[in-house]
Amino acid sequence: MRSAAIAIILAVLIMAAASVATKPVLAQNTPPGPPNLPPGVPAPPSCGWNNPANSSALVASSPAGSSVVVTIGEPSWQQDCIYSSTPGGGGSTTSYPEYEVFPITVHASPNTTITLQTGEAVPTAQQVAEGIHNATLWIWFNPGMVETDATGMARSNLTLAGAVMPFVPNDVANVTLPIIASASTGLNGSAGLPIEFEGGVSDVLQSVGPITFGGGIQVQANGSASPRFDAVYSPPGSSSSSAPLQVSMSILGTYENGSIGPLPPDVQVSFPQQTLELPPHSLVYFNIDETNTLKPSNSSGFDTYTFAVQEKVDNATYVAPLMVSVSLEETIFPGGVAVMGTASGGPASTTTSNSATAGAPGSEGIEIGVALATVALVAALAVVLGLERRAKAAALSVEPT
Repeated sequence: MRSAAIAIILAVLIMAAASVATKPVLAQNTPPGPPNLPPGVPAPPSCGWNNPANSSALVASSPAGSSVVVTIGEPSWQQDCIYSSTPGGGGSTTSYPEYEVFPITVHASPNTTITLQTGEAVPTAQQVAEGIHNATLWIWFNPGMVETDATGMARSNLTLAGAVMPFVPNDVANVTLPIIASASTGLNGSAGLPIEFEGGVSDVLQSVGPITFGGGIQVQANGSASPRFDAVYSPPGSSSSSAPLQVSMSILGTYENGSIGPLPPDVQVSFPQQTLELPPHSLVYFNIDETNTLKPSNSSGFDTYTFAVQEKVDNATYVAPLMVSVSLEETIFPGGVAVMGTASGGPASTTTSNSATAGAPGSEGIEIGVALATVALVAALAVVLGLERRAKAAALSVEPT
């Protein structure tokens, strides 16, 4: 009986070991599968170019009966993914749409010239309270002037950056951007594109000129930051044949009342990308590095510095102000004082990683196999004990002859 039981145990262990050996080992860079989403919930956008789920759906249209009818379709968009790593091995991914491209269709009389433009979109009171003031949008019709065909239809594309079409309508945060079509016959038509401001584009250049930096940089005392800015060269017209603008930027010193002074000893600002190329009708990103050794205090005030940035744009030279605001406030945690500074961004990547600690590739298969082997061993021992008890009981119940 014991020999049979031992044989059973060995057989079970061999089967468990075989299951471990034949467990497929996943490659370390194998991307995770799609999440288990409820029915009807769209999958999150992927990094890069995304097309609409329903290309025939309409976002907005002119009122029925209009002499000139403007329709706006669902947009395609460029999704930007930034992966930031931390020294401890963790990291996070930030994802947002860089810009959206809306298909525009105009219906009017046949062979009519149509000029496309936008009206004014004003941030809501809530967005102004959150710090959005006079946000700069990049709006580009490609082409900006079209002519209807024999059926009375013309098409264009609208590129929008600095704001997005809201995923879910929100009457508090959403505003309307009028899309206006002016016909050569003197008739006009329009449709309202719902948008939500994202903070705007840092600067839009229609010709050679200085690049501005909006609200500048906000950091904590004794901290560092590397915020990202964007700029676009968008000359009039739809052609992309214009030569790119060549830009270089450097810090001259502090800037006050038009005069350039010495740099402060405890605040350093620099441009890691000292030269840029701005192709027409294309967003270009650049960083500004800031480090300071200012000591935090119990006050809630700011130290503000204005730096003079020398910019060479093609053959022209400009000096533009860059404001740096340093918060002196401490953040108190139980057990001590922690000075909260903005950490420098990590390397950019188009991949994401799970925050949970992961073992070596294929380790999950070994763990499962060992667990199955353990369960099988316990079951086999239980069988052995059961067989021995039955044998003893049978021996006791047999009467001698």
